[in-house]
Amino acid sequence: MYDYAERYGHRFVKLVDSRATEKEFEFDQTLLMPTARGYRALVEQAKIEINPRVMKYLSKMWSEATIENLSFFAMAAAVYARSVAEPPYSIDVGKVLLKTVAFCRLRCACRKSTGGGCMAAMNKGHHQVPKCIKLPRDVDIAWSDLKRYIATGRAPGAGQALRAHEAMSVNFKLPSDYSPVTSC
Repeated sequence: MYDYAERYGHRFVKLVDSRATEKEFEFDQTLLMPTARGYRALVEQAKIEINPRVMKYLSKMWSEATIENLSFFAMAAAVYARSVAEPPYSIDVGKVLLKTVAFCRLRCACRKSTGGGCMAAMNKGHHQVPKCIKLPRDVDIAWSDLKRYIATGRAPGAGQALRAHEAMSVNFKLPSDYSPVTSC
């Protein structure tokens, strides 16, 4: 049995919001997603940064779980964009979620082939995580750079940054007298 206890904590990357809040968000390097603590911290930070009027409108359109899932993606991209990216740029999490709602409603209203798209999954006026939700382009670019940053541990634009394939590769060398136990 492989002992994972010795390796615990070696595959985590911290994303530090160095230019705004100084908070740390922990990501799993294998899954390219935040840990439970990192996810909760990103959702809480998003709730702080989103305008209350925008949050009230979003809660009319989507369930709380949907808002949490989408705000985590947008907040992670925003933290990366303002703290790691060179040059830094700003992503407004509230505007990103409003764009997402607008595109979702547009696709739902215009979709005829599936009987109305995700509107069929509505439950008393609240969306249940519809398949038509897509992140806007500005967040999608930052999210792909963030995944590369998590995989390699360095920003994609850095001079000595590794490609994700190089960073996640496993190097091993077989002895010269190696032969398999069974033969063909």
